[in-house]
Amino acid sequence: MSTVTTQRKDSKGALSGKAGLILTELENRFVSGKYQFGELLSINSLAEEFEASRQPVSTAVSYLRSMGYVNIVPQVGCKVVSPSKQEIADFFYTLGKAESGIAGKAATRWIDNEIEQLQQVESVISGTAFDTLEHRDAYADSVNHYHYKIHDMARSPSISLWLESLWRLADFYLWQGASINFTKGKVQTAHKERRAIIRAIKQCDVSLVESLMEEHVNGKPRRVGVV
Repeated sequence: MSTVTTQRKDSKGALSGKAGLILTELENRFVSGKYQFGELLSINSLAEEFEASRQPVSTAVSYLRSMGYVNIVPQVGCKVVSPSKQEIADFFYTLGKAESGIAGKAATRWIDNEIEQLQQVESVISGTAFDTLEHRDAYADSVNHYHYKIHDMARSPSISLWLESLWRLADFYLWQGASINFTKGKVQTAHKERRAIIRAIKQCDVSLVESLMEEHVNGKPRRVGVV
């Protein structure tokens, strides 16, 4: 029987020492919606908060810049990115294409009781309340669990790792609207789409899986109101 690893991935280990610890904490803040588009971040304030010198903070921020979370603005400092609606739509269009491809692979490569495992994850998502920010954070983690399990079923680790870095950035984008715009009706729509994807994977219908997954991912920014 196959054991599927679906823990939430992050950039832990990308940097060593204090810079690595700071990077992990800051990235977690981004993907959980703690920072807003266009927000200014002070290197000095972060250094004070983390009880560190400017050097490890600057190293962590430079890595976050390479990941697409912040920009370094001369004479201003570090600023959280503020992508246009078109840029966000383009990002999810591209993510949808990639995610549909790996979902198609999952439809031909799943084994043992992996469909049941995926159904269990979907049940957790469907049963998660969406009334408070804490609930919504748990909901977001469960949704990631769903996609990561499909990645594991596809058995393409290098592609999975790349996609999961994109999902962290996707979470950051989605949280800009999810706290106020993701209504109960839209949540139910997302539940139905995930169930349909599971059925198509179980049927090994690659074409249908790819179509459903692409539509599902493309619809995420619209459902939460960031495009």
